[in-house]
Amino acid sequence: MLDGKDEREVLWGALAAIAATGPFTAEAAYAVHDGLVRRCPPRRVGASAAARPGSAAAREPAADCTGRAPAEAAAAGVAAAERLDRRIDALDGRSRRLHEPGGLWVRAIALRYRNHCLGYLVVRSLTTPSAEETALTDLLAQQTGIVLAHLAGHPGASARVGSGSMPGTGDLPETGSLLGTEGGSPTAGLGATVSALTSRLAIREALSRAAVSGTGEQGVLQALYDHTGFAALTEDRFGNTRAWAGPGQDDPRRGPSSGPPPGADNRRRDVLIQGAQRRPGTVRDRERLIVPIEMAGDLLGIVALVDPDRRAAETDTSALEQAALVLAPQLAYERRLAELEPQLRRDLVNRLISGEATDDVFTQAAALGHDLHRPHKVAVLEWPGTAERAALGDAVVRAAERLHRDVLVGSRGATTVVLVAGEDRRDPGDELYRAVSEELGTGAGAIGVGGHCDVFTDLPHSYNEAVRSLTVRRRSQDPYGSTAFEELGLCRMMGTGDGEREADRFVRQWLGRLLDYDARHHTELVMTLSRYLESGGSYDTTSETLLIHRSTVRYRLRRIREITGHDLGDVEDRLNLHVATRILNVLDAPR
Repeated sequence: MLDGKDEREVLWGALAAIAATGPFTAEAAYAVHDGLVRRCPPRRVGASAAARPGSAAAREPAADCTGRAPAEAAAAGVAAAERLDRRIDALDGRSRRLHEPGGLWVRAIALRYRNHCLGYLVVRSLTTPSAEETALTDLLAQQTGIVLAHLAGHPGASARVGSGSMPGTGDLPETGSLLGTEGGSPTAGLGATVSALTSRLAIREALSRAAVSGTGEQGVLQALYDHTGFAALTEDRFGNTRAWAGPGQDDPRRGPSSGPPPGADNRRRDVLIQGAQRRPGTVRDRERLIVPIEMAGDLLGIVALVDPDRRAAETDTSALEQAALVLAPQLAYERRLAELEPQLRRDLVNRLISGEATDDVFTQAAALGHDLHRPHKVAVLEWPGTAERAALGDAVVRAAERLHRDVLVGSRGATTVVLVAGEDRRDPGDELYRAVSEELGTGAGAIGVGGHCDVFTDLPHSYNEAVRSLTVRRRSQDPYGSTAFEELGLCRMMGTGDGEREADRFVRQWLGRLLDYDARHHTELVMTLSRYLESGGSYDTTSETLLIHRSTVRYRLRRIREITGHDLGDVEDRLNLHVATRILNVLDAPR
């Protein structure tokens, strides 16, 4: 362009360069003098200009490809050129898109120098160009503006051409200028600019490939490290390191084990990130360059390059910013999945224990990493001291991992429901109770365990058994611990509301008077009766168990007959009294 003899040659040389960088076709060129816009047609029309609306070739009869008569085609071409001239004349000296919705992509690129517009280049494309392709046209337009200013004799233009600086390039390196050094080759600066943009495209392609390669966040950081040579890391929004690529990972000051900075340093970091969110681009944080990772204004974390010696170039910071854009949807997906997965597990567990499950639960469970084809038991847990139900569920998951048990955790009402997989028919409740107690730091909880299920359709029955077992445990004299349904014996009937009420009435009927007498006189007649019946009616065993004399046992049994009116020698009375004491030993005092 510097070798061009006049504006026409410079303008069309620039259009040819733009057409070579992307899916662009030269449409028209305009020069601006004293605020007046003038079309500059090419000196000769090449084959690429044929059939271009508004071009010289379009106004030739041979250029018509619509089947219209030559005269009609020529008139249409002239009308199209005049419309384009009017639209360019109405511009305000800035680049603008000219295409209509549904039409070909058309853009007028302003050629500016300082505060002056020196011309326009109009290009079109069959497809919408990428952001990088559009940026390259803008860079070429900036250089064209410098050359036009040089031809027009604008003050400082010659010096600017020689020095190689370029207006509007922002943080691009000096290699993005038109000339690399004083008196250098005009093509050297353009080549360096193209090289810088090619480097940007290369890192973007590498990051995009890493994002879809299945290596996730670590793969993106590795691509960033490979391109820049600086160690790359991500942190969550609290300052905890998520992933790392490159050297320094084992440094305790930098590695994944380092938590968020304490105290005032933590507040300093928060202020820094808030400022970075308001101002796009890279921000230096001591020995690191950081960029926030955001999605829809929500901070997901940061991505950083470790650069203690401040050697990072503009291409490195550009790569860091592109990495933040690539990581944003990944981290947003992870957060959404973390929010959804517990709900999906709860929904699946509820379907299974409610009897609403169909064969599609196998696929759903597999998607959550659980195999429903194995036998299961249902356990229900209550830990009143736990502030949140989610905390109990998390504790169960951690405890199950320690015990090497595969579980599916959900909830119903105030209880946490756990499907415990495995061929082992032994009760898992005791070891699960101990492990959960250790995780929560308190044993003030209870677990009920249902029966063994070989198929998922039996899970509702196992769930009901687990609820009844939990109810019996909660009402027992020792409400903390684990109870399996197989252990309940006669107490199985007490796990439901009707069963509990019936059990209470039964105990009251056979032991009510004796309980009232013990309460009023602070005696232990109920305890004596229970130990006597458990011993099979042995005076000696009862006296040894209670540490009292044999004659005292005989006296207490006589008083029991007098108070209750029941004959211990009668088989029916003796059986009912034995059942009542058994129930009473499991439950609290009847309600």
